[in-house]
Amino acid sequence: MNNNLILERLVKNEIPSHSLYEKLLKKVDFNIDKDYLDFISKYNGAEGDIGLEQYLSLWDIENILSCNPYYEDVDECLNLFFFGTDGANYGYAFEKITGSVVGIDFLDIGNVAPGVIGNSFKDFLFTLNQQ
Repeated sequence: MNNNLILERLVKNEIPSHSLYEKLLKKVDFNIDKDYLDFISKYNGAEGDIGLEQYLSLWDIENILSCNPYYEDVDECLNLFFFGTDGANYGYAFEKITGSVVGIDFLDIGNVAPGVIGNSFKDFLFTLNQQ
């Protein structure tokens, strides 16, 4: 399925202000996925059902700015840039070194390695849609 069709099913937010988007760009200290930047610049987050039994909440920029790093005192968080959840306690993040999208239960951070969900934002959406 086309990623645009996947995103069409989500309830999207309004376009962020230019100044808010610029704050996000200043916060990003790694080579972030260009497709994700394109998405967030147009919709400032979205949420809804994806796949057969998945829910996806892609945070707005305000939440991204306030939740990164997620735990300041956990070294593992310094290498993760969170951008959303499953609507509960499972977080989605970019792994800063590889650029992969990973997932981890927030309560497991620092105790369990995150699992790779996709090699890119598009791959991540496709993978969730298949579940």
